[in-house]
Amino acid sequence: MNRLWLVLLVIVAIVVGTLLWRGAGPQETPTLALVDYTSEGGPDGVAIVDLNPGSRTFGEILQRVAIAPGANPHHLYYNRDGSRLYTTALGDHALYRITLRDERIEEIVPLDTGSCVGGEDLYFSEDGKKFYLTCLGSSQVIVFDAKSERMLSSIEAPPPNEPYFLHPHGIDADEGIDRLIITNTISLKLDNPQSALTIIELSSGKVLSTHLLAKDPSVPSGPVEVTFLPDRSLAFVTNMLEGTLWMAIWNEQSKEFKFKLVDDGGPRGQSWPLEIYPGPDGNLYVSWAQPGLVNVYNLKDPEAPRLIRTLPAEPGAHHIAFSNDGRYLFVQNNLLNLEKMNAGTISVLDLNSGRPVATVDSFIQQGLQPASLLLLGRGGGRGY
Repeated sequence: MNRLWLVLLVIVAIVVGTLLWRGAGPQETPTLALVDYTSEGGPDGVAIVDLNPGSRTFGEILQRVAIAPGANPHHLYYNRDGSRLYTTALGDHALYRITLRDERIEEIVPLDTGSCVGGEDLYFSEDGKKFYLTCLGSSQVIVFDAKSERMLSSIEAPPPNEPYFLHPHGIDADEGIDRLIITNTISLKLDNPQSALTIIELSSGKVLSTHLLAKDPSVPSGPVEVTFLPDRSLAFVTNMLEGTLWMAIWNEQSKEFKFKLVDDGGPRGQSWPLEIYPGPDGNLYVSWAQPGLVNVYNLKDPEAPRLIRTLPAEPGAHHIAFSNDGRYLFVQNNLLNLEKMNAGTISVLDLNSGRPVATVDSFIQQGLQPASLLLLGRGGGRGY
């Protein structure tokens, strides 16, 4: 009998201790993130999830708002001042506006994008007057009035014209030099891969030049994303099919870019580099979908980046976000639900140590695949 009582006391102590531990100390404030997603057999949509491991609701999908089956939302963006939120899409509509109220999604409505097919990336002008949408399927860059959200013009330069662009995806600008760069990537059907960048005069929309960006001109390299460093006329480009990171360096005298190979992931077994993020620590963070990781490059000399560490994620490592307090790095792991690049999770890493802290699998558990990731309230017009 004494032994039975002892066992019961131990069980009670464990239960009470667990309850006290869960309730001990102040719970941290949730870190709310927007995640657009595709669904297996249901409507695609946008969700709000808590990514703070110290929060009581960590990992929970706190709200889901459907768009439509096959909408295929693709990339979330706040505009330059953070007053409006959008997601591009690869389905019937190329662009949606998302209205928020009190940290909740109120509505999601499609915008008129004319003949645009396959909305990919957005660029918002520094003065807040215009924004630009790349259209992968119709090979256009649509220019919008930012206030009315009405189309102003369409930039097009199909081959065999020279210069040209085809299947544009990534887009970014340096307004100080009046240049917009777009990547020529691949078709919506994931065929007809390209290997070039196109330079456009931002103020006029004039297509200025097209440049091959590949180690081997005979093998498609698939430039996918381009990102200028803040306050510097230097852009980084990921070649997803070639597995390389490049840079475009502006020459003020010649008014042209020179291109330089920065890193080749092949010898390390790394491929499909995707998104490019200047980090809060001054380093450059680049996601690599296979095997699923984030490479960090020191930018002490911006024209000679140095790989300093590799952070673990999961297959399909794609969009990245940094917590406001600088503690965590969040990585959305899925690229178009492609085989071996569709873990469907969100990795939470300690930014200081680089070690995994937790994994959010709420989406994959509900038959959903996260498409992109953006912290709630994080403006700036660059999707991060």
